[in-house]
Amino acid sequence: MHKIIILLVGLIFTATITQAQNINESIKKANNLIEDKKYNSAYAELDKADPNNKNMEVILLKENILLNYFVTSIAHQMFALTDIDKNEDILAYRGTDGNFDLKMLDIPKLLDSLVKVYPDECRLYKGLGDYYIEVQMKYPGNWLKSDKELFTLAEANFTKAIAGNCADYESYHAMGYLNIANNKFKEAIPYFLKSIELKPDYASAHYNLAYAYLYNNEQAKALDYAKNAIPLYNDVSYKADAARMVAQIYTELSDDSSALFYYHLSDSIDDKYYYTLLGMLESSLRLKSKTSHSYTVNLFELDPRNPTIYGAINDAYINYGALNELLNFYDEQLIKYANEDTIAGSIYFYLGIIYLDLDKTIAKADFLKAKELLLKVFDKNHQVFTAIEQGLKMAEQ
Repeated sequence: MHKIIILLVGLIFTATITQAQNINESIKKANNLIEDKKYNSAYAELDKADPNNKNMEVILLKENILLNYFVTSIAHQMFALTDIDKNEDILAYRGTDGNFDLKMLDIPKLLDSLVKVYPDECRLYKGLGDYYIEVQMKYPGNWLKSDKELFTLAEANFTKAIAGNCADYESYHAMGYLNIANNKFKEAIPYFLKSIELKPDYASAHYNLAYAYLYNNEQAKALDYAKNAIPLYNDVSYKADAARMVAQIYTELSDDSSALFYYHLSDSIDDKYYYTLLGMLESSLRLKSKTSHSYTVNLFELDPRNPTIYGAINDAYINYGALNELLNFYDEQLIKYANEDTIAGSIYFYLGIIYLDLDKTIAKADFLKAKELLLKVFDKNHQVFTAIEQGLKMAEQ
């Protein structure tokens, strides 16, 4: 009898060792597949090794694949994966349609259950923190939990991960981001600094550290880190945004020449962006530069039917004492767009607003001309006519 029991124990022990070896081998294969960008195949290898999601190492690696290499996701509870070539980037596939495999995994539920078994395993807390911060950034204000709840959960878990020495550069960056989200700019700074210490070429840490310094009224430090971020970013929109931040910091430092240089740099990286063109216009107006006219044309031509652009141009010229130049600009545009009733009508409307403070007779004439032209393209109940009637009443006062 004792021999039978010993034999059974031996068989169970051997089976357990074999299972562990199989899982370790599958994890090794999965990591190799991830390196080759075969993300769907890597996940399938892990699923084969642990179909019931009982093994901590497998679950953590599955989370890594789903959070970092998904094509699309549904509430970060269902994920689409695919295999790509080594020279491709998964971001190029993100949000695209295709015949992708869908994986369902309740990541927080699985990790929470493992925490009960392994309460001192700090990688589980990092995994939970990673999940909650990813969910908040992808579905801000639109998930199963509120942003406030997600921030609280992410911060609590990252704090435990840091205490257990399991945090990486992204964990510290996330903690900085959480502090910025709560307007704790000073408190965010050491987390971003630690993130950069761990990964000096992490562009987002440099950019967000610049942001934290800027709102902590440390413009000189903000300038250094914003400049650092420009060459570190690969994505052109982020690179242009970093250059634009440098320009904005120079504006705060009253260095409009440098600000204009970096607005130009931003525009050369990613052109025809509203805030870049507006920054160029405002900087040139403060410098009283003749280039203001060309910047105004570029901004206006982004969308000459957009009220926001008219308002921005008016405010810029009036704030910097260049009213005559503004009136001349609109006169030029009336000639250029004489056959475009929507644009010409809009120009007359905004001229009417300007002339309310200069000559109400001209203002009235401009509002009436705007009404005449815009009635050709809009229904009489359009909201623009309410604004025109208000302008006409003010012109009569």
